[in-house]
Amino acid sequence: MSVSRPEQTQEPLRNVTKPSLSKICEGPGCDQILDEQPRGRPARYCSAACRVAAHRRRKRGPVIVEVHFGSASTRNRREDRSWMVKLRRDNDELIVVIGQTRDGAQRLASRLNDFLN
Repeated sequence: MSVSRPEQTQEPLRNVTKPSLSKICEGPGCDQILDEQPRGRPARYCSAACRVAAHRRRKRGPVIVEVHFGSASTRNRREDRSWMVKLRRDNDELIVVIGQTRDGAQRLASRLNDFLN
């Protein structure tokens, strides 16, 4: 009776991460290839600017869609067509449309909410 040795596998017995061939910067809009570091934790960003931009993007608030009653007197609009739809994030605002009826502005705001969320 002969005893055979179990086949040895090529896989290591410990959990080893395989180095990637090329890693791309995780910064928003950056596609620069990162250099392979010989020691330590692998880099995620190509520069401090990309790291800061990624942090700001993660920490910014959500986009909120609002419906407001605008001014009817500035453009000689009827009072029923002076509603506006506005997008807001943190301290930034963007007026999307002015001069809508209330129902039209609310429908647009609902569609924008569905699109953004």
